Amino acid sequence: MAERLWAQVQILESADVLKLLEEPPILHEAAKVGNVGLITMLTRSDPDLIWKLDSNKHYIFHTAVCIGKRIGKLAPADRLKIVSGAALQMQRELLWFKEVEKVVPPSCLEIRNRQGLRPRQLFSMEHKSLLTKGETWMKETANNCMIVATSIATVAFAAAFTLPGYTTAH
Repeated sequence: MAERLWAQVQILESADVLKLLEEPPILHEAAKVGNVGLITMLTRSDPDLIWKLDSNKHYIFHTAVCIGKRIGKLAPADRLKIVSGAALQMQRELLWFKEVEKVVPPSCLEIRNRQGLRPRQLFSMEHKSLLTKGETWMKETANNCMIVATSIATVAFAAAFTLPGYTTAH
């Protein structure tokens, strides 16, 4: 739906498009809530949008990093709960991080924070606990699947070698 709407917006005069994006500042609002899909769609169709400043004189990436504080950081609990299971939460976080890496200038990926960490290092540090929980969740899930598979195999084996009409009680 967003793509269709954006296609219609692009038909407008350039000044009207900029006005639509600036009031309210759609691009920066999308960055604040981590809507990388919308940011990617808009900036792919008009790459110059990455150089638009908001009312705080921040570029879109400043908004994503400084205001949203999400590049490399663990998502808030309410965002993590969108999917169940630590492994799936970790997958979602990693996908988000990879999408952000695609849209930020490569130089932003080398910038260090106050603790001297690059975004990738910060991501690894912030997600260490989630990674451990994800590994535990995967092992438990694999064990449960193994129990179910063993039960099914046992029943199938017994059924395959039981003669039709034969009962053990004589």
